[in-house]
Amino acid sequence: MSRADSPPDIAGLTFVRKLGSGGYADVFLYDQATPLRKVAVKVLRETGLSAVAIGRFTAEANAMARLEHPYIVPVYATGTTLDHRPYIAMMYYPKPSLAERARSERLSVANTLVLGIQLGSAVETAHRSGLLHRDIKPANVLTNAYGRPGLTDFGIAGRMVDSDDDDGGVSVPWSPPETLYATGPATVRSDVYSLAATLWQVLVGRSPFEIPGGDNAPFALMRRIRDVPPPTTGRADVPASLDRLLRAAMAKDAILRPASALELVGALQAIEQEMRLPRTPVELANTEEASVPRHQGSADRTQVRSPLVISPVTSPPATVVEPGTAAEIGADKTRRTNRRVAPVAEYDSNVVGATVLRPANVSSSPERVASAQTDGGAGKRLLVVGLGVLLVGAISAITWAVLTAPTPPRPDPTVSVSQAPPDVDQPVPAPGRPVIACSRAGSVVSCEWTYTHSLPSDQFEWKVVGSNQQVNHTDAPKAVINNAPSGVCVQVKVFRLDGKDAPAEWTKGCEQ
Repeated sequence: MSRADSPPDIAGLTFVRKLGSGGYADVFLYDQATPLRKVAVKVLRETGLSAVAIGRFTAEANAMARLEHPYIVPVYATGTTLDHRPYIAMMYYPKPSLAERARSERLSVANTLVLGIQLGSAVETAHRSGLLHRDIKPANVLTNAYGRPGLTDFGIAGRMVDSDDDDGGVSVPWSPPETLYATGPATVRSDVYSLAATLWQVLVGRSPFEIPGGDNAPFALMRRIRDVPPPTTGRADVPASLDRLLRAAMAKDAILRPASALELVGALQAIEQEMRLPRTPVELANTEEASVPRHQGSADRTQVRSPLVISPVTSPPATVVEPGTAAEIGADKTRRTNRRVAPVAEYDSNVVGATVLRPANVSSSPERVASAQTDGGAGKRLLVVGLGVLLVGAISAITWAVLTAPTPPRPDPTVSVSQAPPDVDQPVPAPGRPVIACSRAGSVVSCEWTYTHSLPSDQFEWKVVGSNQQVNHTDAPKAVINNAPSGVCVQVKVFRLDGKDAPAEWTKGCEQ
């Protein structure tokens, strides 16, 4: 007998109302007595209760409890109800989940980018802890009182080393082919796929492979997820770069998707920059210890460094003398005498931009120094007179050269011509309508197109008319159709890299 409609009795908690149901558990709102707050309590149903279900439920509690992140729902406590059913008490998120919001509104591109970066940060945190979520979908993204998202329901989360255990079940509309068809283990790229499918849904209002009014049963969805290329959002305000990113993240082959949630987040930030939007930060814990050198002694003690001394090449070791003594007077006299003949400081070749000082051409022999000291003032006076004569002669020669030099002709200001700089802010016109030309070589038809106002970064979409509307993407203005029937036709669209000037209609061209 199921107890889904009867809330369990839990010590210290008072039942308020039922919040919802999952695959094997129900969620209720309780008032907690100490500390006083509202909590969301997830309780296993009695029906189908097994050791496997209890083990998975316990694994969910442990997984969520160890993941501390602003966008992961925190776990407060775990325990057992009075009728012996395991439960998890979590933070209560009062606003509608992402699934409820997607049914009633379409998120703007800016808000979708912010949401993707926030959730991507949470998923990256889980991956760095060695955990895969394996069930990312709009219903598992709650909204707190401040409008911020919270990723929850790690009910089938598993360690990466155990990711080949596919006993947990999947949510078909947001799951990648490898988990739906068990063609490979769940990986980091599987969570990337589900995150991209979730972002696609909040932009469009339905899951990516759902057809309005069509057959959307699980098996029909599974076939389309396996066989049909990921669709575009079809929204005119969604940049082509975002459409391409979401399609790449939902690629059939996992190796073609972004290699990590962090790589997907980086691409979303690049689109923010492309759209001139504020940059949403990536919120990840810093797991690396800062490597700060430590001084000996107390960490907050002021450290006194020795003075920087520039010593001559041949300077003798410094001698400490007492001031006022005969040794000090003699040392001062020696310093005054050596001031005329002391070598200069060494040049440090490692200092960029330093001035190179050349040593004076003075002999350091004792005989030469003694001669300089005993020589009278006559030699010095002769040297000064000679230098003065040379200086006067040099000045006279320079003055004569300046006065006799011819005056260069001055340009006539009336004939100067200036050209206005180009207007770098001039917007580039929208791309013109493509002109398509197709040629055949055996069974292969190649179609190329030209158009006005082209840019090197332009992107293209093309499809063969009458071939189930499969859309192909290329960055070259060319389409190649193998085994093409006679008179085959293609349709082409041109997109700017930033998504602007997106055409509303296809341009058609046929083999002549």
